Amino acid sequence: MKYNSIVWDYNGTIIDDAWVAVEAENVVLREHGNPEIDMEFYLRECEMPIRLFYDKIYDFSKCDFREVADSFLENYDRIAPNAKPFPEVCEVIRRFSSLGIRQGVISGFETGRLVSSLKKFGLDGYFEFMSGADDVNCGSKSERAAAVVSKYGYEPVSTLFVGDMYHDYETASFVGADCVLIAKGHQGASVLRSYDGVTVLDSALQLPLLVEK
Repeated sequence: MKYNSIVWDYNGTIIDDAWVAVEAENVVLREHGNPEIDMEFYLRECEMPIRLFYDKIYDFSKCDFREVADSFLENYDRIAPNAKPFPEVCEVIRRFSSLGIRQGVISGFETGRLVSSLKKFGLDGYFEFMSGADDVNCGSKSERAAAVVSKYGYEPVSTLFVGDMYHDYETASFVGADCVLIAKGHQGASVLRSYDGVTVLDSALQLPLLVEK
């Protein structure tokens, strides 16, 4: 095996929820009298930490970031029960587990929501750790990732991070691990491929070819 450990992102990587984010965001935008966004805009402009994206669609001289973030999560939670994991990702997670490959999840999603969602889909048993954020700000997860990887003894040289946004690549680079991004989440393929040195896949089904060399 080229890699014996996989660290997954959650939103947009394991669960297909970009559409949930757009619907929830539009509710909040309407509440504040702002124009709605469409999926094309979202995939082109979304970035992490989330404040960078919000600065593009809200005027925080007229509203409060925490209020906007809380309202988004309230609406996300209302719509999210209709979201499902990517079937091909579930297939690959189970395949890696059967091969004895260690797996964990590090997400900018709040911890309680992350764990609850993974349990709902029967996926929690495949992961050694499920590390979410401690607040709603969806800030950088790089330092938290480095601490978690070290705690569980994942060697960066044999660990692959899998995500859907450039920040997942930044996180892996901070840890010293390789990363691949799957262009089915919260940033579009053209955006991901515009970054130098980033490996972008069209489907999780391509992962075994990289991992099982």
